[in-house]
Parts: sequence; C-alpha cells; structure tokens
Amino acid sequence: MLINKFVTTLFALPKLKRELALGWLFDEGILQSLDEIKEVVVNQSNVNVITKGPIKEEALQAVGVTACRSSINKFLMTISKAVEQPVESSYKVKAYDIIKFVKELDRSKLYRLTRGVHVAAIFESGKLVAFAEDISRHNAVDKVIGISIESRVNFSNSVLVSSGRQSADMVLKAARMKIPIVVSIAAPIYSGIIAAERTGVTLVCHAKSNQIRVYTHPYRILL
Repeated sequence: MLINKFVTTLFALPKLKRELALGWLFDEGILQSLDEIKEVVVNQSNVNVITKGPIKEEALQAVGVTACRSSINKFLMTISKAVEQPVESSYKVKAYDIIKFVKELDRSKLYRLTRGVHVAAIFESGKLVAFAEDISRHNAVDKVIGISIESRVNFSNSVLVSSGRQSADMVLKAARMKIPIVVSIAAPIYSGIIAAERTGVTLVCHAKSNQIRVYTHPYRILL
C-alpha cells in the first residue's frame, strides 16, 4: 500500500497542474473514480492527491507501457493486462467531423506560432469539452482527461484529438478511459496500432484538412 509517498515527476507547462495530476492518475489506471479522492492540494509545483484509502503498489506496475524495453511477447501481455475489458462503445463519427475537430487544435496561439508544443482536445457528442497544451504529448492528453473527469464527461461518446505521435502508451490512456476514437495529426508507431487493435480503440492518424487514415476498427468512422 502507498501511504504519504512520492509517486512521480511530470515536466510540464505550469498550467492546469491539478488536471494534469488527476488525468495521469486515471489514464494510467491508478485511480478509477473521483469517489476515491478526498482532496487535491496544489502547492506551487507540487500536487498532493489525498485519497480516502491507500493505493495498492500493483496499480503502478503497468504505468508507462512501452515496446522499447521489452520483448514483443512481454509487451503484448502487458497491453492485455493494462486494459481488462476492450472498449465496446458503438459511438460513431463522420469523417468530415474529424477534420473539423483537428482544425480546433489551432485555437492554441502558442501551438500556431511555434509548433513547439503539443495540444489535445476532447469532443463529447461533437462538442468541444476540454482543451490543453503542453510541451509533452502525454501531458496534454493527461490534462484534457483530467478536465473531462471533473466535468463528468461521458467518455464512451467522445473523441480524443491530439498533435502527438501515437505509441502504445498514448493509446492506452484513451483505452483505460473507454474513449472509443483517438485522432492525431501525427503518425502512429507499430506499438500504438497493436494497442489500439487489442483494446478496441479506433485509431485515426495523419488527420489533415483533406485526408485521414484509419488504422483500426474503422466501423466507427462514417464516410
């Protein structure tokens, strides 16, 4: 059990620190419900999440799944353990709407001017409900998930859109939250495609103003 223990360090832009912490704890599978949390205290760069009960150390073992430091068999086994049940949402989205969602990423002035940060957004039933930017593609996703958790967003009817490359650890964040569709303007890597296929996530990458590429579970995309 973890009691009064330091868990991790996340290097991030100093915005939405509370949401970043919450999103990370949930989309890495450490917490499952807001009912587990007693209080969240933000003190400068530190975020203390006080839970009503202790956290099991096993909950941290699957954090940061990657294919870079393991055999393919061990990696596939880790993916299976990371998400106990595949995403079964029947939610569907028009390809045209995906293009509109991607254009919303440009609402970040810092992203438009520099292309040196990552941005992420969540659309629930076609409506933008969360938006964030960060130096890390992972952090940007953590932040929008944190925002959505506190707003009680229905993830099963949502689309996660981001600017980041889609590796397994990125896809699994969505899969743990039961988000059925993940869209990125960047490319996937092999581990991300495998993770999406195994967890029931529809993975759309290379999304631009005139094209999208659907890599897994295409039945959720209406042409």
